Amino acid sequence: MGFFGKLFVGFLIVVAVLGVVGLLMAHRAKKRGEAEPSSNVTENVADVNDRFNRARYMSKDGK
Repeated sequence: MGFFGKLFVGFLIVVAVLGVVGLLMAHRAKKRGEAEPSSNVTENVADVNDRFNRARYMSKDGK
């Protein structure tokens, strides 16, 4: 196995370890009754878009 083969295997191992850690964290959060972190993503995006929309149309406020 060449250099790139070893590098690719190392990359796959890192991805697998991060996946296992993510699953364990999600499992612990579910045990504690906490919401999954991904469930707040759409709320955060809507909040950011709302701020931009208000700032964009501020010159038209009251018309």
